[in-house]
Amino acid sequence: MQNTVKIEHLKLSEKDKLLAFLQDAYADNPRMSDADFWTWHFLETPFANQEKLPVWVAKSGETIAGQIAAIPVKINVGGEQKDAIWILDLIVSKDFRRQGLAKKLVKAAEEFCTLILGVNTNEQHAPKLLQSLGFVIVGKIPRFHKLLFAGNDIREIANLKPLREVINLAFAPIRKTFKPNKNVRIVKIFDEIFDKFWAEAEQQWSCAVRREAKFLEWQYLKQPQKKFDVIGYFEGEKLLGYAVLFFRKASENGTIKKAAITDICYLPEKSQETIDALLQESLRIAIERRVGGLVVDVIDELLEQRLEKFGFWRVKNPLQLMVKSPERQDLLYNPKQWFLTRGDSDISIFECPNL
Repeated sequence: MQNTVKIEHLKLSEKDKLLAFLQDAYADNPRMSDADFWTWHFLETPFANQEKLPVWVAKSGETIAGQIAAIPVKINVGGEQKDAIWILDLIVSKDFRRQGLAKKLVKAAEEFCTLILGVNTNEQHAPKLLQSLGFVIVGKIPRFHKLLFAGNDIREIANLKPLREVINLAFAPIRKTFKPNKNVRIVKIFDEIFDKFWAEAEQQWSCAVRREAKFLEWQYLKQPQKKFDVIGYFEGEKLLGYAVLFFRKASENGTIKKAAITDICYLPEKSQETIDALLQESLRIAIERRVGGLVVDVIDELLEQRLEKFGFWRVKNPLQLMVKSPERQDLLYNPKQWFLTRGDSDISIFECPNL
C-alpha cells in the first residue's frame, strides 16, 4: 500500500474531500473541519497564493490519507524580511501510519519554503519526528498567569455559587484595581498607523513574525466565531503599543474562567511605560468582567520582567518553539533573539470560539 500513496499539493477542487477527512480525523473538534474557518485560515490569509497553498495531502488513489497544513508568514531575521511558513497541522490517518508519510509530508513543505516554524508539545509525536528531520527546539515558551477571581477559575468551585462568591471575596484584598488610562484607546481597525508602528518596533528584535496591519486585521478582526478586544496606547496620535485580549465564552453558570493577552507589542521609546499601561488596562478590563485568571504566553525579556512585576506567576507550559532554517541559525535557533507572543502560534487560532 505504501507505494500507492502520493504526496500532492492540495487542489482547491478537493477542498470538500479534505474537510471530510478532517471531520473524521478530528471527530472531537468540529472547528478543524468547519468550511468557513478553513477558508479564513488558508485562503484569506494575506500572504496566501490560492493557486499554491502551503497545504499538502497524502493520497492513496482518491483517498486522502494525511495532510500537512501551514500558513505563509513574513519573518524579520536580523533586519531582513524572510518568507516562512508556520506549520499548523500534521496528521496521518490511522490506517496509513508507520509508512513514513509524515516525513514525506514535511519534506514536501521544505521544498516549498526552507524556513519553517511551529509550536509543539512533547505529548505530541511531532517533536521527535521534526527533530529527526533537522528541526531544532529553540526553547519553551514561558507562560504567565495571574489569578483574579479564584472562585471563577476553579471549575469544581465555579459551579457552586455560594462557595464561589466566598472565595472571590477572600481574594479581593490582593486583587488590585486600576483606573482607566486616558492614553489607552479601544482599537477598531488596523490601518497605516500600525504599519508605521511595526516599522519602528521590529528594530528591537533579531527574530519576530512581522505584524503588518493586513495580517493583524486578518487574525483579529476577521476570524470566524471569535471576538478579540484590541487596545492601543497612544501619545497624541502616535501609537506606542497595543494589546489584543481574548475572553473565553462564559460557562453555563455565567462565569468566565480565563482570558488571554493574545498579542502585545511596543515601541522601543517609552517601552516600560507602554507595557505597564497596557497591562494595567488589560487587568482592569479582566477584573471588570470578573474573569478567573489572565494568561500570557510570551518570549521577550522586558515583557517577562514587567509581567512578574505585576504579580503574574510563571506556570508550567508544555509549548515549545521549533524552527528549521538553512541560514541565520545563529539568530533563529537562539531563544534570546526572539520576540514571540501567543498570537504568533496556533494557540490563539485553535482556541475555542467565544461567539
